[in-house]
Formats: sequence, C-alpha cells, structure tokens
Amino acid sequence: MSADFTIRHPQLHEAESIASVHIASWEEAYAGVLPDQFWNEESYKRRVNSWRQMLADQAHRARTRVTEVDGSVVGIAQIGPPREEDIDVDHELYMIYLLEDHQGSGASSAMLEELLNNKAASLWVLKDNPRAQAFYRKHGFEPDGEEIDLGEDQGSGALKGIVEIRMVRGPQ
Repeated sequence: MSADFTIRHPQLHEAESIASVHIASWEEAYAGVLPDQFWNEESYKRRVNSWRQMLADQAHRARTRVTEVDGSVVGIAQIGPPREEDIDVDHELYMIYLLEDHQGSGASSAMLEELLNNKAASLWVLKDNPRAQAFYRKHGFEPDGEEIDLGEDQGSGALKGIVEIRMVRGPQ
C-alpha cells in the first residue's frame, strides 16, 4: 500500500490501463459473487472500447478521476447525473474502484471527495458488500430503502438474486 498517489483526470491514451484496473478490481471484489464472464478476455475488450468512447468525450473525462501511483493507473472513479428521477441529488457515483494493493491508502476517499465536492449524491452498492457500505457511510451515505435485483433489472439470469441497495447523502 502506497500513500504517495496522485488524483487526476484520465488521458485519452489510457483506455487500456483504465480497463485493466476496472476488470482487475471487479475480479478482486466480486469473484464468487458475479459470474467469471465479467473479467474474461471478451469483457476486457468490451471495457477497453467503452473507455475509449468515454475518454473521447470531454464531459465524461471531466466527471472521471484516476489514481496514479509510480506512473501507473491503480484506481478509477466516475460520477454523472442521477439515473433515477425519484431522488433529489446533484450526482450519482457510477463507480469507484481501486486495486486491492492500494486500498487503505486514502486514494478512494480522495477520488470520491474531489468528484463530489461536498455535494448531495447517490450510489448503488451490493447488498452483500459490508466493506463498501462502511466506506460509503464514512463519507455520509446511508441506505434509503431502495433496492434492485440485478437479474431482474438487467434481464440476466446469471445475475438473478444479486441485489444492490441505494445509498444517498446530503450536502456535506
């Protein structure tokens, strides 16, 4: 774990590095919960293409941060407009992932606070992920009672029974 990190905007040429962090952090966090198809080679290729498209869009780059340690991307975070209309928040935290070796360094907190800038926000987190929920509580988020079954929401039998809960925070 390194305490020497930099939080910055991603660069156009970093799609592959960011996709690698995205896939690796998913596997570290969700192995045994999500199907292996989420971190196989095909998934990696789709993720690289997705990141290339996002990084080509200035608005997406402005809402995204990466954590860099010793010249390598080790974390990513992204916000955007809330996807639900039933909630009055400024932003939704779409993702925040940090490679396991760098967790506990303060980098996730730094990315989160730089992006949200003390504003009201929402996010979705796995119901069976107490570590992530504790992290979000530390930053003022609380469950609001909303939950979704990913299998039903995304029409995927492979995800049936995997439940996410919504957490929200007011202005800080």
